[in-house]
Amino acid sequence: MNNIVISTNNPLENIRQSTDVAGACKEIVSKTAIKIQNKKYVPVEGWMAIATAHGCNLSATDVKAVDGGISARGIVRRISDGITLGEAEGFVGDDEKTWASRPLFARRAMAQTRAMSRAARSVFAHVVVLMDAGLETTPMEEMEHLAHTPTVAQPVVQPKQPVKSGIEETFSKFKTAISECLVTLNLDRFIKASQTFDKYVETLPEEIYEEYSHYMTKTLTQITEQIESGDFVTSEAQRDQLIKLFPVWKNEISRVYNNQPKKGEEERIF
Repeated sequence: MNNIVISTNNPLENIRQSTDVAGACKEIVSKTAIKIQNKKYVPVEGWMAIATAHGCNLSATDVKAVDGGISARGIVRRISDGITLGEAEGFVGDDEKTWASRPLFARRAMAQTRAMSRAARSVFAHVVVLMDAGLETTPMEEMEHLAHTPTVAQPVVQPKQPVKSGIEETFSKFKTAISECLVTLNLDRFIKASQTFDKYVETLPEEIYEEYSHYMTKTLTQITEQIESGDFVTSEAQRDQLIKLFPVWKNEISRVYNNQPKKGEEERIF
């Protein structure tokens, strides 16, 4: 993908460039989007793709403990000249159930992630709108608290849908469970869901198996990246369970397990 460097003196050219970026990034941003309560939100990986296509990078700084939690400052800079195009705060509160019991380094990491997503949103929200892909412009990391909040049923008559086969329905429920695991950073639940679905893998029809293979490759890539970054705190037992479930990923799982931040390194990694 060619970088499209933002102009600062030609509004029409800026819109044209943003439209080009929307078309170029639509597929990758849509694939990384996470569905929460029937809405799709863009995570930091999607915002990074949009920023990169515009010739910009995202970074976070000023990570610190403040009253009520951890804050960080996200920055969007143009690569060509280092000009700052946008800034925003990311915050992880002590009152968040998902994060209250997490190690300090994980909470600091999420504060940075939220800061980068929020900064990118302040500059590039219009690009997500131009994609016309049914995506929300609120960063996904700010909506994860709704992952387990029941959705209120709406009195709308739904059109009849084709009846899914049993295995299709099972696979659909499996993907929903895995998406929730990624949002809530629940590695134990991911392992349990994978163990439960493992008995169906060998009996999957060819077309569903291909979809499963592609889906798990993308998912395991994300998980190994999050293990190495410290978002997932992985135990030796969890490592062994992951290797047993996905033996072809043994080397990569072992590598990121060995490289994950240790508790004693929490303050040094920032």
